[in-house]
Amino acid sequence: MQNKQSYLSEITKTFKTNYDRFFEIVRNTHQIKQMPTFQLNYFIQKTLENHFPITIEFNDQNNEQSGYLSKISADRYLLTSDDNHFSRIVKLSEIKAIRKY
Repeated sequence: MQNKQSYLSEITKTFKTNYDRFFEIVRNTHQIKQMPTFQLNYFIQKTLENHFPITIEFNDQNNEQSGYLSKISADRYLLTSDDNHFSRIVKLSEIKAIRKY
Protein backbone atom coordinates (compact mmCIF):
# COMPACT_ATOMS: atom_id res chain seq x y z
CA MET A 1 0.00 0.00 0.00
CA GLN A 2 2.81 2.38 0.89
CA ASN A 3 4.54 1.78 -2.45
CA LYS A 4 1.34 2.59 -4.35
CA GLN A 5 0.96 5.94 -2.57
CA SER A 6 4.59 6.83 -3.10
CA TYR A 7 4.41 5.85 -6.76
CA LEU A 8 1.17 7.80 -7.25
CA SER A 9 2.56 10.95 -5.62
CA GLU A 10 5.68 10.73 -7.80
CA ILE A 11 3.55 10.41 -10.95
CA THR A 12 1.40 13.36 -9.84
CA LYS A 13 4.47 15.52 -9.21
CA THR A 14 5.99 14.59 -12.58
CA PHE A 15 2.72 15.26 -14.39
CA LYS A 16 2.35 18.68 -12.74
CA THR A 17 5.93 19.65 -13.61
CA ASN A 18 5.56 18.59 -17.23
CA TYR A 19 2.17 20.29 -17.54
CA ASP A 20 3.60 23.58 -16.24
CA ARG A 21 6.61 23.34 -18.52
CA PHE A 22 4.47 22.48 -21.56
CA PHE A 23 2.05 25.39 -21.10
CA GLU A 24 4.74 27.73 -19.68
CA ILE A 25 2.63 28.49 -16.64
CA VAL A 26 4.21 31.08 -14.40
CA ARG A 27 3.41 30.57 -10.71
CA ASN A 28 4.79 33.93 -9.60
CA THR A 29 2.70 36.88 -10.84
CA HIS A 30 5.73 39.20 -10.87
CA GLN A 31 7.20 37.18 -13.73
CA ILE A 32 4.32 37.63 -16.15
CA LYS A 33 5.44 37.85 -19.75
CA GLN A 34 4.62 40.76 -22.02
CA MET A 35 1.19 40.30 -23.60
CA PRO A 36 1.13 40.67 -27.40
CA THR A 37 -0.25 43.96 -28.70
CA PHE A 38 -3.24 42.33 -30.39
CA GLN A 39 -4.20 40.70 -27.10
CA LEU A 40 -3.83 43.96 -25.17
CA ASN A 41 -6.02 45.72 -27.74
CA TYR A 42 -8.65 42.96 -27.50
CA PHE A 43 -8.70 43.05 -23.68
CA ILE A 44 -8.94 46.84 -23.68
CA GLN A 45 -11.78 46.76 -26.22
CA LYS A 46 -13.76 44.25 -24.11
CA THR A 47 -13.03 46.24 -20.95
CA LEU A 48 -14.34 49.45 -22.50
CA GLU A 49 -17.43 47.77 -23.95
CA ASN A 50 -18.42 45.96 -20.75
CA HIS A 51 -16.96 48.36 -18.15
CA PHE A 52 -15.05 45.55 -16.42
CA PRO A 53 -12.84 46.30 -13.43
CA ILE A 54 -9.27 45.38 -14.39
CA THR A 55 -5.78 45.09 -12.98
CA ILE A 56 -2.89 46.35 -15.10
CA GLU A 57 0.73 45.38 -14.65
CA PHE A 58 3.11 47.96 -16.07
CA ASN A 59 6.47 47.49 -17.80
CA ASP A 60 8.28 50.07 -15.66
CA GLN A 61 7.39 48.81 -12.19
CA ASN A 62 6.39 45.77 -10.16
CA ASN A 63 3.29 47.43 -8.73
CA GLU A 64 0.04 46.67 -10.44
CA GLN A 65 -2.95 48.99 -10.34
CA SER A 66 -6.65 48.21 -10.44
CA GLY A 67 -9.66 50.18 -11.53
CA TYR A 68 -11.78 51.11 -14.53
CA LEU A 69 -10.47 52.14 -17.92
CA SER A 70 -11.75 54.90 -20.18
CA LYS A 71 -10.41 55.98 -23.56
CA ILE A 72 -8.74 59.38 -24.00
CA SER A 73 -7.20 59.07 -27.46
CA ALA A 74 -6.06 56.38 -29.93
CA ASP A 75 -3.44 54.84 -27.64
CA ARG A 76 -4.01 56.62 -24.30
CA TYR A 77 -6.39 55.56 -21.55
CA LEU A 78 -7.39 56.80 -18.11
CA LEU A 79 -7.23 54.25 -15.29
CA THR A 80 -9.44 55.31 -12.37
CA SER A 81 -9.54 53.44 -9.05
CA ASP A 82 -12.77 52.02 -7.65
CA ASP A 83 -13.14 54.85 -5.16
CA ASN A 84 -12.26 57.55 -7.76
CA HIS A 85 -9.34 58.77 -5.63
CA PHE A 86 -6.61 57.68 -7.99
CA SER A 87 -6.23 58.22 -11.72
CA ARG A 88 -3.41 57.51 -14.09
CA ILE A 89 -3.00 58.17 -17.79
CA VAL A 90 -1.80 54.97 -19.43
CA LYS A 91 -0.25 54.51 -22.84
CA LEU A 92 -0.58 51.16 -24.60
CA SER A 93 3.22 50.83 -24.70
CA GLU A 94 3.40 51.02 -20.86
CA ILE A 95 1.13 48.01 -20.31
CA LYS A 96 2.71 44.63 -19.71
CA ALA A 97 -0.44 42.64 -18.93
CA ILE A 98 -4.15 43.13 -18.21
CA ARG A 99 -6.49 40.88 -16.29
CA LYS A 100 -10.07 41.14 -15.12
CA TYR A 101 -10.33 41.70 -11.40
